[in-house]
Amino acid sequence: MSLDKTTVSVLTPPGRGAVATILVSGQLDALRQRAEDTGSPFFIAKNGLPIEKQTLHRIVFGSWGDEELVICRTAEECLEIYSHGGQQAVTRIMQSLVESGAEQINWESSVDKQSESWLADYHKALSSCSTERTAELLLLQMHHGASFWSRLQLGTVSTDELTIARKWARFGQHLVTPWEVVIGGPPNVGKSSLINRLLGYERAIVFDQPGTTRDVVSADTAIDGWPVRFSDTAGQRQTCDALETKGISYAIAKFQQADLQILVFDQSLQPDDFTLSLMAEFPEAILLYHKSDLPMNSEWHRIKFPSTPLPVSSITGDGIQKVLAEISARLVPVLPPEEVVYPISERQRNLLKQKI
Repeated sequence: MSLDKTTVSVLTPPGRGAVATILVSGQLDALRQRAEDTGSPFFIAKNGLPIEKQTLHRIVFGSWGDEELVICRTAEECLEIYSHGGQQAVTRIMQSLVESGAEQINWESSVDKQSESWLADYHKALSSCSTERTAELLLLQMHHGASFWSRLQLGTVSTDELTIARKWARFGQHLVTPWEVVIGGPPNVGKSSLINRLLGYERAIVFDQPGTTRDVVSADTAIDGWPVRFSDTAGQRQTCDALETKGISYAIAKFQQADLQILVFDQSLQPDDFTLSLMAEFPEAILLYHKSDLPMNSEWHRIKFPSTPLPVSSITGDGIQKVLAEISARLVPVLPPEEVVYPISERQRNLLKQKI
């Protein structure tokens, strides 16, 4: 019996867990027969039926060697095995399946083989999203996307639908990949302390010396259910230090590429020309008066800002919630209507671009 098209893959993440899921796709009867012929351990159901005769979508209890577990036939040629999540149990079952003639592949390849390309994209995106809110939106997209992507390939999607899908492409991208929020400003204004406060734990290096941060330090978090990657950059200033100059150049490049910029100033110090030039270069940035627990230098009152700076203190925590709310509002000012379909993967974005 040929087992050329029979594959097996582990669907759960690597490492120890309560339950592991193994997916078998292909010729279940031939796989079982080969296991019997070679003497490899295989599933024995308590109801006495072979795996290929089990009722679809019914949970069946049985054993695999000395391992008690359950299985479920989810389609004519698909079997899901639910075993103890320990690595040894998974390895034993996988080994016996391979010895019986199945080909071991990774779960992404397994999804690609079973699903249409658009559906495989949703499965992969759901495995990568980091918040409950983004998972809910991806599930909605998977529900509404079936008709849209099938019609798109047939060329029957209207121009209006294409335009709307393209409008929300950036939003769809960030259901899976974090929004990039980069914090910049002059040296020693407390950017590292601020990012620690925003994250809720010590992530950036804090040291009372200008120019301490000479590279970009990043950390991921979530704000209002949106995945966000904060990056703390080298303080921007004029300097003769070659290493620091390189760090500043990289920081400004990172700042320019961000989805959202935050400029931080020390309100207790007098503003200088370089600080003002940063504001002029990035007029859309969120402006923060940092160290609001200290008296404000009167020179700040004479400056015309592109937008009103928000006072914030990393020491007391005052203003942190307002900053987080402003970040959320800037990144996602409005939500797309529930029924609107938009691309959530590189493959979908490319397909949409081709049709447009």
